[in-house]
Amino acid sequence: MRIIRVFSLFFLVLTFSTNSFSQSIFEVLDSLKVELQQSKTPTEEAAILSELTWFYVQVSLDTAVMYGKKAIEVANDLNDPVLLSQAYSDLAYAWMEKGELVNARENYQSALDIRYEIGDSSKIYGTITNLGSVYQRDFQSDSAMANYLKALAFFERSGNERNADFIRNNIGVIYLELKNYRKALEILEQVAKYREANEDYYNLATTLNNLGSIHKHQGDDKKSEETYLKALEIYKDIGDAYYTSTTYNNLATLYNSQKRSKLAIEFAEEGLKLAEQAGATYDYVLLLSNLAQSYSDLKEFPKSKQYYLESVAGFKAQNAEEDLMTMYLLMSPVYAALNMPDSSAHYTQEYIALQRKLSEQEILELTSDLETKYQSEKKDKEIAENQLALRTKNIQLFGSLGLAVILAIVGYLLYNQQKLKNRQLQQEVELKAALAQIETQNKLQEQRVLISRDLHDNIGAQLTFIISAIENLKYFDPIKETLSHRYESIADFAKQTITELRDTIWAMNAGQITWEQLASRISNYLQNAEKASSIKFDFQVSENLTSEHQLASADGIQVYRILQEGIQNAVKYADPNTISVKVYEQELSLHLEINDDGKGFDESKILPGNGLFNMRKRAEELGGTISIISEKGKGTQIHLIWPTNS
Repeated sequence: MRIIRVFSLFFLVLTFSTNSFSQSIFEVLDSLKVELQQSKTPTEEAAILSELTWFYVQVSLDTAVMYGKKAIEVANDLNDPVLLSQAYSDLAYAWMEKGELVNARENYQSALDIRYEIGDSSKIYGTITNLGSVYQRDFQSDSAMANYLKALAFFERSGNERNADFIRNNIGVIYLELKNYRKALEILEQVAKYREANEDYYNLATTLNNLGSIHKHQGDDKKSEETYLKALEIYKDIGDAYYTSTTYNNLATLYNSQKRSKLAIEFAEEGLKLAEQAGATYDYVLLLSNLAQSYSDLKEFPKSKQYYLESVAGFKAQNAEEDLMTMYLLMSPVYAALNMPDSSAHYTQEYIALQRKLSEQEILELTSDLETKYQSEKKDKEIAENQLALRTKNIQLFGSLGLAVILAIVGYLLYNQQKLKNRQLQQEVELKAALAQIETQNKLQEQRVLISRDLHDNIGAQLTFIISAIENLKYFDPIKETLSHRYESIADFAKQTITELRDTIWAMNAGQITWEQLASRISNYLQNAEKASSIKFDFQVSENLTSEHQLASADGIQVYRILQEGIQNAVKYADPNTISVKVYEQELSLHLEINDDGKGFDESKILPGNGLFNMRKRAEELGGTISIISEKGKGTQIHLIWPTNS
């Protein structure tokens, strides 16, 4: 089910009616091309190129990108900041619709920087909204919401209800993506009423598409179908190839869920034509996956296999790992039906491996949040202790001054009383500190138990279900004899995953772990990695790190995850022959080195991913540093250093 994300456009307002839009937009394009040929100045040329970029997004994304680049080139030569910022914004729009989100974000940021310099407030907040839309498409909901709320406050203050409506729509979509269907329905129904009242049919159709998704998630398939068909009718009248293909995909997904396979095929094939015409790469792959599912349900397995293979290639190119995981799961029974047991087992293993990777990323986020909460509570406790100490010093000071004034009168009696008060105050401080420490430890343990239970109940239950399903498949005729050893291998792999999951839960519940325990986990991980690849692994632990050396369980998990990320990156990208891992102590610091003889990389020329970011974040949380040294053709070295008392 594809959620349609709509972003605000503040540089041009369409005035075409829905009945004449298709004809008018091509007339406008022809007219603009004539004006471009007749333009007399570079300023006129840049402005026309920008308009061509914007209008061609509705017709051909590749052509829109071409005109956008030309517009930037001309505006840059003119040194005109207004034209240049507009050209960047137009090209960013084309990149975003094409699914190239990195390019879109870079161009919107360039437009925003220029608009800050020239002080154009309405364009500034329009661009902030557009950046929010890029973050939203990249599923970075927190960054998207921050941009939207900043822009919404401005447009509400300035009375610009149309732009505020666009932002409210996008906020509604965020709630839909977060599966808060009640809140999403409340917001998007208001947006739909506003757009219908203002005859804004193009944007009404996008809202209807999202309302159709909400109705489907709420189990009302009939209302979902009616809403999708209403959106489809509007898009077909307008002549928008991109969003028409997206709506066809939503309907095909709905019909597949209802086992109306032939109808799903009909709508998916129509959507493919339009997606190809519009250059909508991601939607094209989604439609292929719908065709694969339809033919599988119809038991036309050769056709289903062909479309699944095309879908896998497409999702890999888009780096859509969750979609890819779904394809692996659905492909396995298709290959089994085609009597291709090796391929069936292969894709089942691919599914398990990718699910494990995504689950570990989720665990990483949970444990990072836990550590952040712990550090916050620790700081609060330190502040409270400092305040108590200051209070104690003040009381002692005033007490001493009072004793000096009345010492001759009260003498020995008051002196004893003051000693008693000091003793009681000290006991109070010690008691409060002890209670604060116990409360902090209890909260931390509660969080650990909660996360451990979630890991056991959710991920452990899923893996147990996979094992059970594989065990049952061994008894399916006529291929049970051929596949039995494959299924047993997959089941053993899933059982090993459960064992490692339990190890993680144990480490989280333990206060301290020894280096011997951590080294054993690392050694097992490297042995499994060596079996799964043609790479030779070498693991060395310094003799001065004996079994008596201990570290906090949270630190042990951080070190282990950094090592995992480093090994996975090397195996996936570096193509090495050997990988060596060293752990040693030197100058009151602990060291972890990972070296490979792979092809290396230039970090300044790549877009850093979550892997490198997470490694550095973990090192920072350890109180240490991490260096990544790589050179093309000469391999990569990762060196983690953190203090022994971390």
